[in-house]
Amino acid sequence: MPDKNINIDTDVILKYLEKTASPEEIRQLREWIALSEENADYFQEIRNIWEVATPAVDPEKIDTGKALAQVKSRIHATSQVPAKKTRFITYCQRIAAILLLPAIIAIVALMMKKDHQEPLIAYNEVTAPYGMVSSLTLPDSSKVWLNAGSTLKYPTAFTSNVREVEMSGEAYFEVHADKEHPFIVNTGDLKVTATGTAFNICSFAKAQEEVITLVTGKVAVSQENNIKHLLPGQQLNYQRASKSMEITDIDTYKYISWKDGILAFRDDPLKSIFNRLEQVYQVRFILKDTSINQFTYRATFKGETLDEILDYMGMSIPITFRTTETEKEGNDSINVRTIEVYKN
Repeated sequence: MPDKNINIDTDVILKYLEKTASPEEIRQLREWIALSEENADYFQEIRNIWEVATPAVDPEKIDTGKALAQVKSRIHATSQVPAKKTRFITYCQRIAAILLLPAIIAIVALMMKKDHQEPLIAYNEVTAPYGMVSSLTLPDSSKVWLNAGSTLKYPTAFTSNVREVEMSGEAYFEVHADKEHPFIVNTGDLKVTATGTAFNICSFAKAQEEVITLVTGKVAVSQENNIKHLLPGQQLNYQRASKSMEITDIDTYKYISWKDGILAFRDDPLKSIFNRLEQVYQVRFILKDTSINQFTYRATFKGETLDEILDYMGMSIPITFRTTETEKEGNDSINVRTIEVYKN
């Protein structure tokens, strides 16, 4: 029969919870708990506080809603403890408060993270087929023309402080004016920043240079910490190998006429003309005589096929074209026509 005069020191309860109590202390504690409902409630209250104060917390696995509800419940319950337990409960609360602080901070941080987490942004990617020009309107009403073989990646909605897109190949932009939300085009090497502007970017992956042509407004072109500003009628030429940037005054027409289906050549060297035709029609020119590079050519084409353009060139320049083979190129195994150029 349990001894009704048993008195249990709080240290025994703590040793029991820490699993360091002796068999005799455990026996006495169990007898004391069985003496009265008040003793059992007191022990349970101490054990609850102990368990809350010494959890193995993995913040990432916390159910924040449930955890906060439990904390509020525990605070409320503790406030109802009988007066004679106040000293010990207050002591335990202080321990619990110290140990719970990191967990509470983790809970609040996770809730804030969830509340302020950036929404996932979906992107569109558009590629213009070879031999064609594609046009589209962006979510901010800006308009873009993509030259043949060019790609533009942009978000389905502009939700941040900037309107940012990525491109490769050649694109002409008419940017909707919004000074509070700059429009940024990333080409890989360069970053072109505008607010309300019309400009052309030529940045093919295989080319040794990138060319930005400004038609209206103004843009800033940056390569790491090197920043250049363009005015209408100016063109920036960036050499990838040397990372140098040079600005010149030009006639913008021949650099943007492609968006209207026009190829405009203005006394351009044949090398640059062949490079242009390679980009538009996905062909490969092989010059069989280096002296061919000394020739220049002036013409405007709209709607002509590649063969028609080559026929016109052969009429006014002493050169001959010969198609030798069609090769597979790239991971997509695209047919690439190879054209050899001979001097007559």
